[in-house]
Amino acid sequence: MDISEHKLGQTDKIIPLERIAENRNAALAIAQQSSRTLHIVSYDLDPVIYNHADFIAAVRRIAISSKHSKISILIKDTHKVINQGHRLIELARQLSSFIEIRKINPRARETNAAYLIGDETALVYRKFDRRYEGFVNFNDRGKCRQTLSDFKNAWGKSQPDPELRRLHI
Repeated sequence: MDISEHKLGQTDKIIPLERIAENRNAALAIAQQSSRTLHIVSYDLDPVIYNHADFIAAVRRIAISSKHSKISILIKDTHKVINQGHRLIELARQLSSFIEIRKINPRARETNAAYLIGDETALVYRKFDRRYEGFVNFNDRGKCRQTLSDFKNAWGKSQPDPELRRLHI
């Protein structure tokens, strides 16, 4: 799948995703094109999607581009992420004013979905967080608004995990 011609805020087309590589490319493209915000929900921060140098560089660029930048991440299994190590966790520790990671409250799991929202405009969405069938749309403010509402609801019920802030040496 070639998504290089799709532009954030311009291309309003649902593009089906079926493979890990397609999800990775879509998430990277949205992160690279976003300038202010990223919202991520993931079971374990999908290392094959989010734990590679290009994605981390895109997140870093967003975080340091403005004092109003905000990256918010909700994960279900923080234990796995901490034990296996993840570059996004390390970046969040370095840029804690711009990147916040919280653990989803286990009693408030309204969804099994996994998604990334870029600049409240573009969306990579999978209905089931452990499967890679889903879609990407670079310009769907309506679906992003609805998904962001779900995100904010889950965010309000979540809490920071002290283990995510701790530096392990």
